[in-house]
Amino acid sequence: MCTSLTLKTADGNHLLARTMDFAFQLGTDVMLYPRQYSWKSEADGKQHKTQYAFIGMGRNLGNILFADGVNEKGLSCATLYFPGYAEYGEMTQEGSSHIAPHEFVTWVLSSCASLEEVKEKIASLTIVKKKLDLLGIVLPLHWILSDRTGRSLTIEPTADGIQVHDNKPGVMTNSPDFPWHVTNLRHYIGVRPKQLENKVMGGMTLSAFGQGSGTSGLPGDYTPPSRFVRAVFLKEHLEPAASETEGVSSAFHILANMNIPKGAVITDDGEIDYTQYTSVMCNDTGNYYFHHYDNRQIHKVCLFHEDLDRAEPKVFSAKAEESIQELN
Repeated sequence: MCTSLTLKTADGNHLLARTMDFAFQLGTDVMLYPRQYSWKSEADGKQHKTQYAFIGMGRNLGNILFADGVNEKGLSCATLYFPGYAEYGEMTQEGSSHIAPHEFVTWVLSSCASLEEVKEKIASLTIVKKKLDLLGIVLPLHWILSDRTGRSLTIEPTADGIQVHDNKPGVMTNSPDFPWHVTNLRHYIGVRPKQLENKVMGGMTLSAFGQGSGTSGLPGDYTPPSRFVRAVFLKEHLEPAASETEGVSSAFHILANMNIPKGAVITDDGEIDYTQYTSVMCNDTGNYYFHHYDNRQIHKVCLFHEDLDRAEPKVFSAKAEESIQELN
C-alpha cells in the first residue's frame, strides 16, 4: 500500500509526494547518492556508474535500496506496491540492462535526466525476477515519475512487458493497473466540493445535514481504488498553491487523508500495515521533505546544499524525538 501524487505551484515548482505504507519495518533514512558512485546490479552483477546525484529515502543493504528520490536534473521517482499484477522478465535479452525490481529507483535517478530519457532508456531495460534478501520475496512493484515539465509517467512491469503510461491525473496507488484506476474515476464524476441543493420528496423539502454534502459517495476506505479516487478529487479541487512552501503543505494535507494509523489495517499474516513515512520532493529546487509516523515535524534536506561529488553516500538520520526543520 502507498499513495503518490504530483502538484504544480503558481511560481512554477513541481512536486512529487508519497506515503510509504508497509507492514515490515523498513528502517529507512534519507540518503545522498553522489555522482560517479558505482553500484552493482543484483540481477547480472554488472557495475553501473552514477551520472546524476540524487537524494531520497533508502536503506543500505550492501546496495542501497531506495523507495523514492529526486536527482540533480529534476527527475523524481517513487516506488509503490503492485501485487497480483507485476510480472518480470528473464536474463535472456541481448543488449539489455538487467536490474532487480528493487533497484529501479537507483537505476532511473542515477542515469536519466528527464521523462523523455526514461522512455528512451527503458526500451533496453529488463527488470528481472530477483528476490530482495531482506524480505525473502520478489517485490511486486510499479513506479510513478515526474520531472521539471510537471508531467508524470507510470511504469508497470506486466506479462506483456514494461508498460509506460502518461499519467495525466498525476496520482498513483496500488493494484489494479493504472488504466483500470483511470477508468474507475468515471464512477465518481458527480462528487463535488459544493453543497447539494434542497430537494422536495414526499411533500417535504429536504436539505443536507451539514457542509460537505457534495462529497457524499467519495470513498473513505484504505483500498487502492478508494485512495486513488480520493487523491484525485482532493488534488483536483485543491486551492492553488502560490509557492513551494504552500505546495509542500498542501501535499502533506492531501496525503494525511491516506495516512493509515497503526491497527486500522491488518494483513493476512496478522501484521500491522501503516504509514511509516510521508515525503514530498521538489523537482526544481532539489528539496526533500519528510516526516515519520512517530514524529510529524517536517524535516527538509536540500540536494544542492551537499557535495555531489563526494566519495561515498551520505546518511541524514532523523530520530523520532527530533524536531528540526533542516538536516545537514
